[in-house]
Amino acid sequence: MALPEGFLQELRDSNEIVSVIENYVELKRSGSTFSCRCPFHSERTPSFHVYPNTQSYYCFGCGAGGDVITFIRTIENLDYIEAVRFLAQRSGMAMPEDRDDDSARKRRRLYEMNREAGKFFHRQLFAPEGADGWNYITGRQLNEHTIRHFGIGYAVNDYHKLHYYMRNLGFSEDELVDGSLLVRNNNRVYDKFVNRVMFPIFDTRGNIIAFGGRALASDAPAKYLNSSETYVFQKRDNLFALNYAKNSKADYFILCEGYMDVISMHQAGFDSAVATLGTAITATQARLIGRMGKSEVILSYDSDGPGQKAASRGINLLSEAGVKARVLQMTGAKDPDEYIKKFGAQAFSHLIESSGGAIDYEMGKLCYGLDLAKEEDRAAYLKKAVVFLAQIRSSLERAVYISKAADTARVPADTVRYAVESEISRQKKKSDRDEYRSLISPRNTDKVNPEAAKLPREEKAERGIICYVFQNPDKLAAVRKKLPGGFATDFNRRVFEFMEQKHNSGANFAGTMFNEAFSTEEVGRIYGTLNDFSKFANSEDAVNDYIRVLNEYHDNINQRKAGSMSEDDLLTLAQKLKEKKSK
Repeated sequence: MALPEGFLQELRDSNEIVSVIENYVELKRSGSTFSCRCPFHSERTPSFHVYPNTQSYYCFGCGAGGDVITFIRTIENLDYIEAVRFLAQRSGMAMPEDRDDDSARKRRRLYEMNREAGKFFHRQLFAPEGADGWNYITGRQLNEHTIRHFGIGYAVNDYHKLHYYMRNLGFSEDELVDGSLLVRNNNRVYDKFVNRVMFPIFDTRGNIIAFGGRALASDAPAKYLNSSETYVFQKRDNLFALNYAKNSKADYFILCEGYMDVISMHQAGFDSAVATLGTAITATQARLIGRMGKSEVILSYDSDGPGQKAASRGINLLSEAGVKARVLQMTGAKDPDEYIKKFGAQAFSHLIESSGGAIDYEMGKLCYGLDLAKEEDRAAYLKKAVVFLAQIRSSLERAVYISKAADTARVPADTVRYAVESEISRQKKKSDRDEYRSLISPRNTDKVNPEAAKLPREEKAERGIICYVFQNPDKLAAVRKKLPGGFATDFNRRVFEFMEQKHNSGANFAGTMFNEAFSTEEVGRIYGTLNDFSKFANSEDAVNDYIRVLNEYHDNINQRKAGSMSEDDLLTLAQKLKEKKSK
């Protein structure tokens, strides 16, 4: 949907890109620009740059790029119009008209639906028919303030209770099925959540986007049941209670496994607790945590096998996102909820303070199942320790833990150091081999412009032309006339034709315009093009070279076609080419 150019310019002026991005990541000034670790992919070295002079950003690591609208689209997972509305509300601007596209209306409809369902479940918990849910919640020692704060509710033991209520509010069965509140099976429609304590899941802006339900019946097919993914909910992108925890004064997050752990911790005063949504932590969740400005994450998982595995995965993903991790190790309780009930909040606070670092945790795991009084077990420990130590990037940290491993195995530190250095060399050689193999047998992973790998010369020429035309809109018609065959790749052709359409309608060129017609990944590619070619694509000599490359490409194709054409076909083709050149 096209919005007035003047409105979009005012929107950009009112939402200075540095001030907007600073709400999500910590920016560091570098001359006239700013940089940080990219919020859209895991990295150790900052490759995300913000350019105040052009009000744009670009990541040289993953290719994310655009303007303030693109950034909000990506980081808030919003459509174009919703991102514009978000920024308009932020700056106190009114939308020019209440015009929406289908996706924006669908998103708002889902928010309304979930809000009404959340209120319904919450009321049911306090109603007489919600006694089973109330008894469960109060049996877990949650007080009424906590219950209301988290909006906890109850889905009664009736397969049509919510169904009929929501239908009376005007929501269709298709909407309710798509929103994961109803289930359709063999043309029958019924409530998804039945006889379950309900936990609303909020996004960071306070919208209910999904629900988690804890079964009360012992024979329920699943103890916990979450909403399926919808237009507003992707479990890999969200964390339970982050909407509250992000405002905590604590300089760390406590990452838990379940809803009740988080809620119990908040009630006990540990209001920085969050939980993944039925899965192990994902890379997206780790990056989300990294953008929240906390100094570290304390992993609070069960001490069983799956819990240890989840902790190790969490450590690795958080490290990739640039977040320091510690591990909470409890004795005498299976989870934080039970620990707090048995030993109190003060004891849990001491547990947090004494929690060990990620490396200590992983080193400790290497001893599990081994009797270090036996020489063969010490040797087995050393083999595992050497491989692990070789992966520690910091030479200082590695030296400290080499000494610890040597003491544990009762061998000289130099012995361990030599073995680790050899393992580092072996891992580097393997990495080099893997990199070489990837170079000689590359896989095309370019989803934006998959044709680029087969036509690198032509694709580069197209990008040069796009940048030139963007900088010199008045030259567009002349460029088009010199390109009778057009572009070789579909994506770049779409970009050029969109620019042509905008120019013909009298619009001025600005990076913002691409948001209305292209995905965030595509906008990033366009901004990458404008960045890559901005210094040397602004000359007629350069653009004529790019045009020559594309015309040669089309000439070669026509020659190949001509080899298999009849005389009549050749005459027809010649006439068409003549007509194109005369235009």
